[in-house]
Amino acid sequence: MILQRLATSIRKQDWFTVVIETVIVVFGVYLGIQLGNWNKANTDKATERQILSQVQADVEAAVELKTEWLASITAHRQKLIEAIDIVQNEPETDMLADEACRAMWSSHLLFYPVAPLGSLDELLARGGLHTARARALRPALLTYRDHREVIQQLNTSLTGLANLGDTYSEAFPRRVISPAIRETAVFDPAEKQASRITDATFQTTCVLDVIRADQTIQNKLLSNLARTDGVLQRVIIELSALEKIEADLLETAP
Repeated sequence: MILQRLATSIRKQDWFTVVIETVIVVFGVYLGIQLGNWNKANTDKATERQILSQVQADVEAAVELKTEWLASITAHRQKLIEAIDIVQNEPETDMLADEACRAMWSSHLLFYPVAPLGSLDELLARGGLHTARARALRPALLTYRDHREVIQQLNTSLTGLANLGDTYSEAFPRRVISPAIRETAVFDPAEKQASRITDATFQTTCVLDVIRADQTIQNKLLSNLARTDGVLQRVIIELSALEKIEADLLETAP
């Protein structure tokens, strides 16, 4: 309708009306664009707030998981150090406590605690951050991303861990302590899991005389300890970065 009036005014050379109608058209287009941008900005902010809520939940879960893992691995590390000290520096000791013995033969059982943090990647992957809370969080997110690139090298530390119980059976003999051993693993659809033989099925002992007489075993124990320390330090770095994100989220909470 406006365009028809504009065309009519041009034919009549009614320039005042032409100017007015043109201003109305331009203003209408501008207003429409601004309204569209405003709606998109509101949608982006709402989406970002949802992502931030998921980030907070993911980070809290990751901090809890890694804190518990650190407590467990630190206790394991201390027992391993105590066992190695007895082997190398206390020849009068002829027996190891069960925990110290387990720390030695299980020193290869080192697992990196993985937590799902896809929401952090999703937030960083956005073309721009639309909320003040997300912008305030960005430095901590970038710091964590930089640390994670180093943490992804953990496979190097986890490679080469020596399974002493299998390799040195005379030093770490095992015997069955559970009669409920099944020859084959059977899948139970109701439980959605397979029965399996685990370390709990066996009792492993440590023969100190054999361990003390074999420097290779001692070297491998020390290597396992060093790799444990490497993973431990990297998880501490990651946990520190995650705690910074958690603190920033709490500080900027609406």
